[in-house]
Amino acid sequence: MQTRSAESAISGWDSETLTVGIEGMRCQNCAASIAGRLEALPGVREARISYALEDGRVRFHAEAVSAEQILREIEGAGYTIRRPQERSAARRDDSEAASLADRHRRLAVGIVASVLLMSLGMGVERLHGPDFPGRSWLMAALAGLVLIYVGREFHLGAWRAARSRTTNMDTLVSLGASVAFAYSFGVLLLGLDRTLFPLYFESTSMIVTLVMVGKVLEARGKREASGAVRALLAEQPERARVERDGEIYEVGADSIRLGDVVHVRPGERLPADGTVERGESHVDESMLSGESRPLPKRPGDAVHAGSINQRGAFAFIARAVGEATTLADIARLVREAEASRAPIQSTVDAISARFVPAMIALSIATGLFWGLFGGPRFLPELHPAAAGLLFAASTLLISCPCAMGLATPLALVAGSGVGAQRGLLFKSAAALETMGRIDSVVLDKTGTLTLGRPKVLDVAAAAGQEPGPVLALAAAVERESEHPLARALLAHLEELDLEIPRAEQTQATPGLGIRGQVEGREVAVGSRRYVEERGADASPLDRPAQVAAQRGLSSVFIALDGHAVAHLSIGDAPDPSARPALARLRALGLRVAMLTGDARAHALAIAHELGLEPEATITDVLPGEKADHVLERKVRGERVAMVGDGLNDAPALASADVGIAIGSGTDVAVEAADVVLVHDDLGAVADAIVLSRRTLRTIHQNLFWAFGYNVAAIPLAAGLFVPWGGDALRLSPGVAALAMALSSLFVVSNSARLRRFDPT
Repeated sequence: MQTRSAESAISGWDSETLTVGIEGMRCQNCAASIAGRLEALPGVREARISYALEDGRVRFHAEAVSAEQILREIEGAGYTIRRPQERSAARRDDSEAASLADRHRRLAVGIVASVLLMSLGMGVERLHGPDFPGRSWLMAALAGLVLIYVGREFHLGAWRAARSRTTNMDTLVSLGASVAFAYSFGVLLLGLDRTLFPLYFESTSMIVTLVMVGKVLEARGKREASGAVRALLAEQPERARVERDGEIYEVGADSIRLGDVVHVRPGERLPADGTVERGESHVDESMLSGESRPLPKRPGDAVHAGSINQRGAFAFIARAVGEATTLADIARLVREAEASRAPIQSTVDAISARFVPAMIALSIATGLFWGLFGGPRFLPELHPAAAGLLFAASTLLISCPCAMGLATPLALVAGSGVGAQRGLLFKSAAALETMGRIDSVVLDKTGTLTLGRPKVLDVAAAAGQEPGPVLALAAAVERESEHPLARALLAHLEELDLEIPRAEQTQATPGLGIRGQVEGREVAVGSRRYVEERGADASPLDRPAQVAAQRGLSSVFIALDGHAVAHLSIGDAPDPSARPALARLRALGLRVAMLTGDARAHALAIAHELGLEPEATITDVLPGEKADHVLERKVRGERVAMVGDGLNDAPALASADVGIAIGSGTDVAVEAADVVLVHDDLGAVADAIVLSRRTLRTIHQNLFWAFGYNVAAIPLAAGLFVPWGGDALRLSPGVAALAMALSSLFVVSNSARLRRFDPT
């Protein structure tokens, strides 16, 4: 792709945050080099450059440095700028597909040339006799074709790194292949004795071709790892049907305006967020919540862009469009997380930055040793210069840290992408990593472990009374009330599907109750004091009132014609998903606690229903004290995750090692959290922890094999064991390149396994 000018590339970007696609990065060292150059600019606060995603996110002070300067700095280092991924997903896919196709073509040329070279180099005596005129020159031509055409990106990458006064994986490949070719061509040109100076044209070709195999595998791995985000970005339809001036028009999805009435037919994806205005259907929102079961939608219900209308046509009013939709926000959060750096990656980058120069120095030392001392003594059949070159090139190639550079970012990209598909949004790679190391989970009660709204939990009727008709009469006088307890009663009646009669002459006494005439009967609903002041004897209902008081619930009495006929116990009910979720967390070996400002009696009753022990229930905590409690646990050495949804949970969420916000909670809580659960099922907390642990395990496996491969293979490549085993224990440059490709294959395939994540 051609380099886009800074002026055209920057249009539409935020004033102090620059999101930019970067082409041409060859390994993690390239990403680190770009980040270092940008952070050296005055005014740049942070530069997050992702090799795995080929993009970056730069935060800067616009007064001190301009976005054009940042882009020019990237281009000046030899890299190509793309427009931001959030606004050019299709273009990025086309670019990557074209790049991969070009690599496949060059790889095919490399494979054919390498096969011919191997035949010419090793099978010629059997096929054509001892030799034929021009064989060596034909081999040189084939090796030169592979070196220049197939390996051009390695040489460009090495040159780019040299211009930046750094080194990368391409430095090792370019040096190893070029030195092997230059040596062999020099031997051929000077007509030296081939028994003392063997040709390494086959090794040159094998080096470049096998490393290209590794690069193709890496490209596919990066594409698969970020497939979840691609799927999210692809959920937005391109066209929509909008009602304007009584007519329905088909327009581009980006032309929808706030307040437009959008019509959706069965099987179509929704182009915007909104509220159903008319019609009913079932909508598949699995791309947002991970919930595979279609959800019913009626007038007044919220719908989201990217979801699929299953049955029935309906119309909705657009409330959020374009990048303001929930789908776009999720994609943005995941992109930011994947571009961020996990703590473990910083350690790997620090090692990789020193690894390449160290390996170049080691290869030089190895070559000198074998050329001056080891070759004449242990490999007398080779000229000392040839022996030195053999081991120097093998050491260079075997030490390429490409697998090491991919070990962490590929796993993090795959993990955060899979999380997004399941409604688990990690705001940063650090959050994804830290989540797997927590040992304590503290959960807010109201709205997190409970439904967060009053609910009728128990109905007790006096002797001779039927609860249903009594509740219908009570609901008649409560119909117009805005009191939370009144709404709880009306919601209970809706569940029972009872018809509510009409009330007359209603009169409310604030803080006590309400009365009215219903079907010729005097109905009073309220506190014990309220009904007793109207002549009702509440003593027959003492028992349920005492039980309610012990559970910390509110008591509501109903009186008919001066007689107490029913008692309602109203309180905040546990979330149905809470008890099994807490059981899963304990099964994962985590300490679990409930944090609430409620009185202890009520909190203990809720804790009992949730299966929590009294010692795990912290009560009478003021909003400002929640953060103090989290900090106390951290001081004791616990790694704490805080789960909450309310405004008063925000300080505690920010204080925890990992703050987890329920997606339906307040904007402040979501902003303060490190992890956002798109849907309200608390089982997602355990899912997030399991996903994080498996991602960490994948990273550790990748690093173990990447480091282990280098630790085991470098001594072999350097000829350390040749004195004890002769020629059988030496590693040729071609075999070294194959080993390097297999190392990359392991990291890519191991990271790809996360896409099949199942939390159970």
